[in-house]
Amino acid sequence: MLATRFWAKVRRGSETECWPWTASTDRKGYGQINAGGATGRPLKAHRVAWEFANGAIPPGLLVCHRCDNPRCVNPAHLFLGTPADNTRDMVAKGRPHGPKNPRRGRGIPWAKLHEDDVVAIRVALANGEPTTRLAKAYHVAQSTIWSIKVGRIWRHVEAHGAITC
Repeated sequence: MLATRFWAKVRRGSETECWPWTASTDRKGYGQINAGGATGRPLKAHRVAWEFANGAIPPGLLVCHRCDNPRCVNPAHLFLGTPADNTRDMVAKGRPHGPKNPRRGRGIPWAKLHEDDVVAIRVALANGEPTTRLAKAYHVAQSTIWSIKVGRIWRHVEAHGAITC
């Protein structure tokens, strides 16, 4: 049963706390669960939580987060809105948006690494630390360490810790 599988993957707290999804996420950090059956299509966890608590989502509406935490599935933190409502909410909360102001580092609550980690990783790499050991220490893929090393990701953090625009 989907409900049993779903709630087993949620760390519930009080009604005011976020209830983080503890299983698979998509590339944007939103929880996802396999629908089961022949399609095997992943469903967004926050949408499933809304439907369990409130019923079907009307066509054209999104399930938005009051808490701005994409892993959160607490129905009390969710609300329905149009894409325009979601954009107004983002702007009203001062959340970064658009290509000139992307979220980075500590601005991404679900990020595994932060700027200080990247600086430490770069120092360790400069001192000859193997990428495999760093990947294990920081609980990320070896390709993430390699991408930091070659400057593919975290370019806004210089080796000495300064953050550039």
